[in-house]
Amino acid sequence: MPVINNKGEEIFTDVSLHPGEVLDMELQAREIKKASFALQLGIKPGHLSEILHGKRHVSAAIALRLEKLLDIPAEYWMRVQVYYDLFVERNKQSVAA
Repeated sequence: MPVINNKGEEIFTDVSLHPGEVLDMELQAREIKKASFALQLGIKPGHLSEILHGKRHVSAAIALRLEKLLDIPAEYWMRVQVYYDLFVERNKQSVAA
């Protein structure tokens, strides 16, 4: 859901988190080891590391696995990814303009 100001206009922020950053914070909060979590996800530790560092997207397949393992809805992970992608693209377009 977008954030709306008191004039009914959508508010955009100049800060956005990649879903990997959110996932990294979640793993730390739960004290889950990254290497073992990667195996539970069915991916290599290097792949997980790339997600955590924002070098790879969270796909729908990964989002579903995260939902199963962390009990955080897949839709949440997909929203964070889409909002991050839009944030990056808006910044690219505003710089090019």
